[in-house]
Amino acid sequence: MKNIYMFLVRLCSLLFAGQRKTQVTYLMSFGNNNEFVSRLAERIAPLKLNVYYQHEVENDVQELKTIKTIQLTEFDNGSFVFFKLIPQLMRSKLILIDNYYPFMGGIIKTKRMRVSQLWHANGAIKEFGFSDPSTERRRPSAQVRFQRVYDVMDDIFVGSQKMADIFQINYRLDGHQMRKLGYPRSDKFSDKNWVTQARDKFFTRCPELKDKRLILYAPTYRKGVKFSFAPGFENLKLPKNTVLILRLHPHLQDLEKQWEQKESFITSIDPKISTDELLTVTDTLVTDYSSILFDYTLLDNAHNIGLFTFDQNDFEKKVGLQRDFSDDFHAIMITSVDQLSRFFANPEDQKSIIMAINETWNQYNDGKATERIIDFLMKRSGF
Repeated sequence: MKNIYMFLVRLCSLLFAGQRKTQVTYLMSFGNNNEFVSRLAERIAPLKLNVYYQHEVENDVQELKTIKTIQLTEFDNGSFVFFKLIPQLMRSKLILIDNYYPFMGGIIKTKRMRVSQLWHANGAIKEFGFSDPSTERRRPSAQVRFQRVYDVMDDIFVGSQKMADIFQINYRLDGHQMRKLGYPRSDKFSDKNWVTQARDKFFTRCPELKDKRLILYAPTYRKGVKFSFAPGFENLKLPKNTVLILRLHPHLQDLEKQWEQKESFITSIDPKISTDELLTVTDTLVTDYSSILFDYTLLDNAHNIGLFTFDQNDFEKKVGLQRDFSDDFHAIMITSVDQLSRFFANPEDQKSIIMAINETWNQYNDGKATERIIDFLMKRSGF
């Protein structure tokens, strides 16, 4: 069926291959990149920026509705792809994507079209692409489909040489597509005005937390799995004047309030306060395999970080971890609830660790990535 789907995509794109290439299209399945989107729309005006977004990010695009030069359209992977999206893509001279879109491997890409990837994460701890354990179990025909999607990309924007190497390996590319210009979603963490506004917003909504030590626990999303704490988590001990905030993936955020009611030491925060905003008030971040780590270390309030990897063996088999994960992060790995309690009670000076993470993963993230990338795209796309 998937081969038939890709054949139909190719046939449909062939019908519109001769269309004049004048449009700019953004395919959005992750939010949190509105500043880049709005700045891009400003640069190409009076031409409209066509943003096709998936339902999961409906709340994220609300603020973009006020910008007249942005055309917002919700899309799914059904018939809409053939009747609306592919014709639009074939009229585009610049296509920006933030995720793996299977149909991109089937379109007939002409020389007048440019496809640029703005990935939805700053770094990568989990495996993806051809390094994902599940990919090895797929049929050769499926792997050919994956490669066609990766091969269609002219640009892959990254914030570090480390991330460029990971994409090159995981996508099986020769590397000429890597653009080491920074990661636009990271710009806000270097913007003092944004950070101040985020902190003011948080403490206006949560004044009772003003003088507390705030620990954020933000585990990564596990597809198809409802969130559960580590065995024995009920025995976790928190120091005095400390609040443990639980922040789950948007698909699971309704569970935060439920866990707050079950465990007295868990605090949930209104989802209207974004995870990025939570990072600005966090004294200590605990995650597991999430790239949120690389966002947090850019902030001046990043004091302590821990990776709670109690299920590492199981996670590595099912999802996969970067091959040098344990070597790179052994100093901040925590494997038991008792160890986590001690980490909270006796925080160590991690300045050198945070500096090393930034040197490796935030090499080009200086707060000006959006400007550099848009300048690059304008020049290469002939604006």
